[in-house]
Amino acid sequence: MFEFLPNAVSPFADKLGTNYVPSDEEIAHLRDFLVGPTEQLAKIQAQIDEMELVVGQLKAKRESLQTDIDAHKALISPMRHVPEDVLREIFVACLPTAHNAVIDINSPPLLLGRICRRWRAVLYSTPMLWSSIHIPSLRSDWTQHHDRADFFPRLRPVIEQWLERSASYPLDVSLVAGDFDESTPDTHPISLLQNFSQRLRRLRFHGDLRVLLPILRLGTESLPLLRSIHLSTLANQPFSDYPDAVNLLRIPSLTAISLTVMANPLALPFKWSQLTHLSLQCSIASPDGALDGVAALDLLRRCPNLLQCHLVLDRSWDDLGLTYNASLITLPNLHTLSLRGLFHLPKWVPHLAIPKIRCLQIGDAVDPSWFLYFPDRYDSSIGAAIDTTYFTQPGLLELLQSFPLISELQFCSLNDIKAVLPDDAFLLHLASEHNICPMLTHLGVNSHCSAFSDATALAFIKGRMASPTPLQLVDFQFHRTRQVDVMPELQSLILAGLEVFLDYLGPHFDPRAGL
Repeated sequence: MFEFLPNAVSPFADKLGTNYVPSDEEIAHLRDFLVGPTEQLAKIQAQIDEMELVVGQLKAKRESLQTDIDAHKALISPMRHVPEDVLREIFVACLPTAHNAVIDINSPPLLLGRICRRWRAVLYSTPMLWSSIHIPSLRSDWTQHHDRADFFPRLRPVIEQWLERSASYPLDVSLVAGDFDESTPDTHPISLLQNFSQRLRRLRFHGDLRVLLPILRLGTESLPLLRSIHLSTLANQPFSDYPDAVNLLRIPSLTAISLTVMANPLALPFKWSQLTHLSLQCSIASPDGALDGVAALDLLRRCPNLLQCHLVLDRSWDDLGLTYNASLITLPNLHTLSLRGLFHLPKWVPHLAIPKIRCLQIGDAVDPSWFLYFPDRYDSSIGAAIDTTYFTQPGLLELLQSFPLISELQFCSLNDIKAVLPDDAFLLHLASEHNICPMLTHLGVNSHCSAFSDATALAFIKGRMASPTPLQLVDFQFHRTRQVDVMPELQSLILAGLEVFLDYLGPHFDPRAGL
């Protein structure tokens, strides 16, 4: 038998890690050789098991001691000594800002009441924390296993208690209305809101118009605090079939209106001069009621106090017409203008005086997230995102010349077949003629409208960097492979602070395509 010695050289050392096939005699020698190591391994494992038992006992003692320490430290925690007024401010800061508070025990404000008795007492005695609520709809998969008629009566007291805790605070409510059910009109949460109508301030409704009617038919006396309404109804529900639905829109205190409805926008009974925020997407079967360029300008003329405006035009136009009121439309405070749908913007520009415009979004392909990168840059400049699909080169240049304060500019498109701009000629023109967007510092071009070459991209960047206001960032996406590596020639500019992103989204091989 081979003698096993720690660190001894195995007689088979030169065969280890190879594909060598030992003979029967060598196999017997190998088995004899492994007896010693196997016995020693067993002894070592036994020692490890004994040590692990001791370690486990020590860990248990450590955890018990840590638990006692933590319990005592909790008594001197600074959070226990935070004054109630400060605690309330902390609670308010925990509330969601992008939407109304939700009925969820894992989200504020309900979550805050699960910590301790003191927090719960502060929570329930702070009306501000209950001044907003989102009331969800019932999903179809839920109603397959539950009775909808049984759910509403159970939800009603939860909502009622929530609203009562808000005391006298104005209420912000969002509600998604499910399918209309004539058997539950009195138990549906929308009927409960009538009891609190005097305090409703901001409403956001989506769904079946028939479900929403109890609130929409209310007038000024019932909704004295109402300032904002966001309403999106089903596509097959024309407002003309529900005359009472427009009562709420007549309220003079309304300053913010957002509608996605089937209606003639010019016939809606708004107090137009009161509006500061307007968003309209009104579809209607009759072409007379469509929102074309002429109608949209008429709407803007009625709203001299607008701050933000979003319009979806659903009918194109070829000419303003001889009967159009061509007088200048002055919107002295408008800072955000968003246009989607069918339009020809250059025909608009001569009719608008918008000296404080800071955010311009044109077209269906616009990515609003582009503006999130520049939250504090609109004090004296304009951020613009433009869908180039509907523009010719002269038309696009005319638009840019009309807004010389543009500093952040994005060109985008949803379709690289229809989009032909910016091409080489346009981009070179934008580089050499600095009277077009002379303040430009940031330019982004998405992959569907980058109809220019790598060489043109390089020439544009160099041309702009030589201007009095040099570029700070370029972000180009190409729906093709790279033609020329321009990055080496840009290194000196990048070292000086220019940010350059060049992405090539060319075709790639997918071995699973078609499976």
